[in-house]
Amino acid sequence: MASLEQKSAAMRKEISAIIHQFRKADSDSASSPPRGTLNVAEVHVIEYLGDTRPQMMKELAEYLFVAVNSMTNIIDNLETKGLARRLRSDEDRRKVFVELTAEGQAAYQEIVHEELRLCKQMLGTLTDDEQDIFMVLMRKIARGGKPQSG
Repeated sequence: MASLEQKSAAMRKEISAIIHQFRKADSDSASSPPRGTLNVAEVHVIEYLGDTRPQMMKELAEYLFVAVNSMTNIIDNLETKGLARRLRSDEDRRKVFVELTAEGQAAYQEIVHEELRLCKQMLGTLTDDEQDIFMVLMRKIARGGKPQSG
C-alpha cells in the first residue's frame, strides 16, 4: 500500500495535469474571436467578475495574486476592449469597483461554456456513481486544502 507521501506526490501530478487542461481551455478562450486576443489574466478577471459581483481593484489583485498597479493595466486593457468598466462608489468616491459590460458578460458565458465542456469531458470518463463519489471527495479535498483560521 502506498504511503501518504507517495499518494500526495501522485495527487500533485494528477492535479497538475488537470490544471494544465484548464489553462489550455483558458488559452483557447483568450484567443477566440470576436473580441480579438485576451491574455490569460484578462480571462481570469472576466471569469471572476462573472462568478461574483463587481469587485474593487484590491480584491481583484488579491484574487489574481498580482500587484494593484498590474491590475490597473489589466483593467485598462479590458476597458479598451469594451469588456469591463470602472464604477465609483456613491458612498466613498475613493472606492472604485470593476464590473463586466454586456460584451464582457458574453465573453464570460463563452469562457464558462468551454470550461463546462472540459468538465463534462472529464466526468464522462466516470460512471454516474463514480461521478457522485468523485464530487463528494472533491468537495472534501477542497475544504481540506483551505487555510485553517485560528
